[in-house]
Amino acid sequence: MKIQKFFLLLSLLFAKTMFAEEKKWSLETELIQPFLPTIHIGRIQATRTVWGDWNSAHGELKVGAFIRPRVKHDVVDVIDEYAASFGYRHFFNENWHVEANYYIGYVWADNNKWNRRYIGPYAFLSESPELRAYAYQQVERDYEGRVQFAEALIGYRFLLNEEKTIYMIPQFGVLHGMHGSGIIGPRDGKTETFLEGNLIVGIRL
Repeated sequence: MKIQKFFLLLSLLFAKTMFAEEKKWSLETELIQPFLPTIHIGRIQATRTVWGDWNSAHGELKVGAFIRPRVKHDVVDVIDEYAASFGYRHFFNENWHVEANYYIGYVWADNNKWNRRYIGPYAFLSESPELRAYAYQQVERDYEGRVQFAEALIGYRFLLNEEKTIYMIPQFGVLHGMHGSGIIGPRDGKTETFLEGNLIVGIRL
């Protein structure tokens, strides 16, 4: 009877260890950007530990989605933007890490504001019918096209429970548009490189 209890206990400990080791996947979302004016970007992403131990130095592959539906924007009246994301997160220990991501997707932009500001007056000041017609076309011009972004981040992971299954990650870094500055029309000199901060919450599965 004692031998049976011993082997039962050993089996339970082994199963618990195997279950813990199998938790390679995590599901994450970002908490700040969905609520920022003119940004309103929602993200959901999954990570998979591909080498190392989760409690020390290790690497994670990432795949996710970038969602920005019908958002009031500072360059155009309304923007719709959707993209897939692929990345790698490198942990130096249990907490500190750097991350690189690539986004590819599509954008629709309605009524560029800078066209109205700079081109619109020509429709009234010029006596040329051709120039007026061109100006009117540009004033209400919409844009669309393929978008690509590269992102570099540094962050720290805080573990929120003893089981280390729930965590929060503040990150800071740079997001750069690789698609060119005219993808949504004139930007009045505004850059396609943005400083950003993320606050990610995740759960291990």
